This record gives sequence, structure tokens and C-alpha cells, in this order.
Amino acid sequence: MDNMNIDSSNKYIEANRFGALRELEAAKIFIQRGYTVSVPTMSARYDFIAEKYPVILRVQVKNLKLKKPRSENKLSHDIWQINAYSTVYGEKRPYTIKDCNVIVGICLETGAFAIVPIDKISGKISCKLSEHEKNKVRNYLNSYVALDN
Repeated sequence: MDNMNIDSSNKYIEANRFGALRELEAAKIFIQRGYTVSVPTMSARYDFIAEKYPVILRVQVKNLKLKKPRSENKLSHDIWQINAYSTVYGEKRPYTIKDCNVIVGICLETGAFAIVPIDKISGKISCKLSEHEKNKVRNYLNSYVALDN
């Protein structure tokens, strides 16, 4: 095996490791909120199911990234981003209500999280969150509001 294959294999393993850690953190959030968490035995468009009678949610977990400002000017609010898609045959496929009910973004470095109902971002490949008053999904950043409804 040449070095290029080893490097790409290591990157894949590392990405899967971080993905698994994010999924565990998300499951922990739901368990702490009184949900039962079940993981599918086969590949699915969601990572786990969270159930708290009578609510059943299909949950997709993604990385929550802090976006760096493009210029020297510091923004008044941090901007976070969740890439709400999977790649299928090289094409970005956004998540919809057919795939999951909520997308949970987890930042392993800071502990920040967002729980966003899919109908707030359905069809878009990314979701930007900030505490700015004009941000339509600001209430979902570091909040359980999506679970309390």
C-alpha cells in the first residue's frame, strides 16, 4: 500500500472517529432530556431515533463549525454553520423531512450545540446560526427549544 492510500485511510478513520463522538454527545443530550435513544442496525438517513412518548424523532448529527470572519473586522456575533447534507455519488443531497426530523450540530472543541427542526432548513445544504436578532434560527443555538415544543 502506498503512502497516499495510507493517508486517505487515516483521514477516513479520523473523520469517522469524530463523527462517532458527535453522535454520542448528541445522544447524551437526548438521554439527559428524558428520551430513549435507539440506533438503526442498517444504514439510514438519520443517525438515531429519540423517543419520549408520544414524540418520536429521527435525528441526524452533523459538525457545528464556528465560521471565521472573512475580514479583520470582528463581527458582533459568532456565526456557526451546520452542513445539512450528505454526499451521494459525488452530489450534495440536502436533508428533508423524509430523512429526519431534527439536525443536531455538535462542536466537540467548545461543547456548543444546536438542535434545529428540519423544516427550518429543509432543502438547504447549510444552516447558519448566530445570536443576531435577524437570524431566523438563533433560538436553536445552545438551546433545547426544538425539543420542548
